[in-house]
Amino acid sequence: MNIFKNMGLYVTVCAVLISVSLIPAKDTGVAHASGTEKLLSGNILGATFPVTTPTLATGAAYSWLTEGIHATDALLVSTDNDGAPDMSDGTNGPDGNYSNNSTWAANTAAYGTLIYDLKAVYKVSSVKVWADTATNSGMKKFQVLASMDGLTYNLAGAVENTNAVNSGFAPVELSINPVVYARYIKVIMHKDTPKFNMRLGEVAVFGDELEPQALLSNNYLRTYGPYNAGTPKLPTGATYQWVTEQPFVTQADLITTDNDAKNDGAGGLPDLTDGSSTETTADMTVNSAWSSQGKFGTVLFNLNEMYQIGSIDVWTKSDSSKFMDGYEVLVSTDGLNFTSLGYTANKISRSASAMVNTVASGVPGRHAKFVKIIMHNANDSQQLTVGEIAIWGWKLYDTTLTQNSVPDPVSLKAELKNYSTVYPDWSAYNHVVNDVNKYAVYIETTDFATTAGLTPKINLNTGWNGQIGKYVPYFALKPETTYYIAVTPFKSTGAERTDVTTIQVNTPNVLGGERVGDIFAVNDPPYGGGNYVNHGATEEQNLTSKLNLLREIGGINKSRWWDHSSSMKTKYGSYGLNFHLFYHGDSYVPGDNNLGAWTFSTFNEPDLAGRLPSVVATTIMGNHSSMKAVDSRNLLVEPSVAGVDATSLAWLDDFYNSDGQNGDLVKTYFDVMDVHPYVKYADAPVTGLDFGAPEKLISKITDLKALMASHGDADKPIVFTELGWSTYSGGSFLKTVDRATQRNYVARAYMHAIAGGIRTLYWYNFQDEGTNAANIEHNFGLIDWNAVPKPSYYGYYTMVRVLRDASYLGAVTGISNPYYGYKFWDENKNRYITSLWDAGWQTGSTSKVATLSTSDLGVSVVSIDGSHKYVAATAGTVQVTLTGAPAFIYSDHGVTVLSIS
Repeated sequence: MNIFKNMGLYVTVCAVLISVSLIPAKDTGVAHASGTEKLLSGNILGATFPVTTPTLATGAAYSWLTEGIHATDALLVSTDNDGAPDMSDGTNGPDGNYSNNSTWAANTAAYGTLIYDLKAVYKVSSVKVWADTATNSGMKKFQVLASMDGLTYNLAGAVENTNAVNSGFAPVELSINPVVYARYIKVIMHKDTPKFNMRLGEVAVFGDELEPQALLSNNYLRTYGPYNAGTPKLPTGATYQWVTEQPFVTQADLITTDNDAKNDGAGGLPDLTDGSSTETTADMTVNSAWSSQGKFGTVLFNLNEMYQIGSIDVWTKSDSSKFMDGYEVLVSTDGLNFTSLGYTANKISRSASAMVNTVASGVPGRHAKFVKIIMHNANDSQQLTVGEIAIWGWKLYDTTLTQNSVPDPVSLKAELKNYSTVYPDWSAYNHVVNDVNKYAVYIETTDFATTAGLTPKINLNTGWNGQIGKYVPYFALKPETTYYIAVTPFKSTGAERTDVTTIQVNTPNVLGGERVGDIFAVNDPPYGGGNYVNHGATEEQNLTSKLNLLREIGGINKSRWWDHSSSMKTKYGSYGLNFHLFYHGDSYVPGDNNLGAWTFSTFNEPDLAGRLPSVVATTIMGNHSSMKAVDSRNLLVEPSVAGVDATSLAWLDDFYNSDGQNGDLVKTYFDVMDVHPYVKYADAPVTGLDFGAPEKLISKITDLKALMASHGDADKPIVFTELGWSTYSGGSFLKTVDRATQRNYVARAYMHAIAGGIRTLYWYNFQDEGTNAANIEHNFGLIDWNAVPKPSYYGYYTMVRVLRDASYLGAVTGISNPYYGYKFWDENKNRYITSLWDAGWQTGSTSKVATLSTSDLGVSVVSIDGSHKYVAATAGTVQVTLTGAPAFIYSDHGVTVLSIS
């Protein structure tokens, strides 16, 4: 695409995050929950644990996880078979009766992953693992993830094993500070790869008890029902409002029927918090308009203070014509930066013909002052009827305690979105008791114990979002760098507490690659490309609307542009996006690096422009040399050819051969291969599929890799800086697609790219460049020219939500064209995700049904079309409808395709 004509030129970031290992930079001791921490995991006292060890009788038990990318080594499981469970028997080896062993094999990875069920939610403050340190045995590190429901986990921390060799079964301790509220604790123990095995003696969880969760959403308490006078309730003064902004606009009748003046028997309270539950009268419910299939009801609660969410009740009508199929929960500490807790499908059958409660769980460490709930009316449901919404949880701190004369030090965690953006979070800090109204954020590349003499990277004064939310994005870090982060509190009198304990974060390389979500990027030139129609007086408003919609998706890491504008890099960076830029000389590179740009290109579709391959090769050779001289971490991404067809591949072959040495020199001139693999009319379609279907990408990637391998360049990473389909009326080099098909193609293209090992795919384009239906360039967008989301936007949003934290496992077996699918594992969800679709399906054609075998009681299905569904298993099978819209199937133990009919 020729987007480089007529070039033109502190907001907030969506907290859609990847969890990283949070390593205290020094020993900080155990973080006590309240007083002396207690043993929660039921380990037997008398040997490893003195009989005087404080304990709580939780009834805890553990199980070994045998699924996923950290599945427990089989021998570890089989050796845990004698007497009391070895990891809680209170005794370490050397006797094998009291320890477990992994398979004997040097230079191989192995894991021991166990999950403790504490039987209730507790404050968890530390985890200890005892592992053998013999010469041939070793545990490298362990990670701890916490969950309330056993379905959705969040990283609580990780710690390296620094014990000396031959020091016996020595303990390794992870102090969790701030504490997490959790029932399930997943401990992933990593074998030290060079060692022959890993011997584990004991795993113990420590913490303290927690009061029962209470209502946070200010629901009225009635005489009877689930919200009665005996229900625990905190005086939060919470309120809610319906969301009317893009992208999840509330259907208008839901707002107009939320009529406080109606007689609900409680003085005209808002319908969602009037204490009702199973009542169906209009006085106590809100109702969308009829014919609201696929519409949303989005409500935002303000809890007025920070809390740990425990669970959420959403009461809706379930019958043949009214059905909410599921909802998403997002939480925020400042009302701007939201983190998704995931989707919850409505498991209740429509045959219930009643108001039913769909319950979602909170996530440990995901604190909230604001809770957003996006309810989806099923695509075949006429009306959405909502009764009550109740939010439950715990206060994080007691604001009634006596004020401290000296503020407590700030305990924080931090998460990376990508190599450039980090989010320090200290939302559990008691600013009231500490009389603190200002913070300073320090980020350094060397460790520090005091901030004296240091300059803060961010000052958060009274009333600023970061000061109120105790959570702030920082941009721009540099790749492959270790940072130490601390936050200092200021008393209202102005005094700063300068002694600190830092936490450590390690940024990944520029391309990432540890998770599927690193692939997500878009082409979004701030003020459009060569065919862009300017918005005139509302152009800046359009830019803000775009950035807000990018923030809502959250998982997009990069945009592609040609300009070196510092202000625009800063603006996009504050939303968590970096730029891929065009190289205009080494004088720009330091400034670009300082503002997050580390990948560059010289050309755009040089083959289409008629440039000689030899000239292109010579030019990029010089650019590569000068760019690397500035910083070797910079990557040159070339040559951005216009396709992966016979013509473009011939040009690329000549490009390699231009050195006269089969590419031995040329391949050293650039770091990353870049092509634009548009699926064109001229491309022969996949057998049985329509022209232009994204399944053609499979052979395109294969052909590209074969050519690279023929020139000794097989190991070079590959990115696609352009790929897309236009919803125009037709006539150019791409077939026309309707909006629903564009949505389907987005997800299918990304999954084929993931399977093909593509590191980044920049979708072309984020916004339509105009409104001319016949202009191909005016219709590539995920949002239209007026910044209104198209179906493809919602498809991209769903894809990011489902896949961003996942690891790719491989193609689904037992199926063939026209059926496609891929398998993933999400460590945070502790589940497999299996995608399936029928590439031969077209709008109006008959849907297929896939019969899948499973050992689960049922599976949850999220479709790219926005629908949610829980499918109960019958005789070990479930049935899932297949169309051209990929379905994502969540399962504990995976699924196997038996038939498609």
